[in-house]
Amino acid sequence: MLPLWLWSSVVAATVPVSPATPDIRVTRATQLFDQLCLKAFPSDAALDDAAKSMGAIALTPDQVKVTLVNDPGRGWALGENGTTYLIFLELPPFHACSVRWSMPEGEIDLGEYRALIENEKTARAGFTTIHEFDRDAGDIHIHAVGEQRILPEGGSEALLLFDQRVIDPARRARGETATNWRFVRQFAGPGAP
Repeated sequence: MLPLWLWSSVVAATVPVSPATPDIRVTRATQLFDQLCLKAFPSDAALDDAAKSMGAIALTPDQVKVTLVNDPGRGWALGENGTTYLIFLELPPFHACSVRWSMPEGEIDLGEYRALIENEKTARAGFTTIHEFDRDAGDIHIHAVGEQRILPEGGSEALLLFDQRVIDPARRARGETATNWRFVRQFAGPGAP
């Protein structure tokens, strides 16, 4: 889990989030995922240029380490409309691009994201649904869904959606009730870019 100091928009869980209306934060995260992770990535240089052209600020190696732990990579922060979006480039052995942000706990409308993924699946055939991931890791509950396809040269490409939240009652009582969201495009294995 990313520390709260990286997010400028942690809001109390009492703020209602309507699943019937697209939220500007989800809309913007979907746009960033499209521009950065689907169009610029898997070129590291193109992703770097795109993030910089949007005004994203490079994270320090220590800030990147908080999220990627011992995995190699880089990251950027982009603040817009009271929300901080974190963009991460994970370097091989897993080559991945992700857009991460935090929202109040509750249902959200992911229609725009799902439409984007459906377009990707149509444009690049072979994606199949992966098994849903649901697990607790210490004080955090992690949930993920997604699609994956096997690449002709070996390896795979995955489009993943993660949500995670604090489940420890003491931490929740202190206000750590936001949901952390993550859109990911990941390549793995032989021949992966």
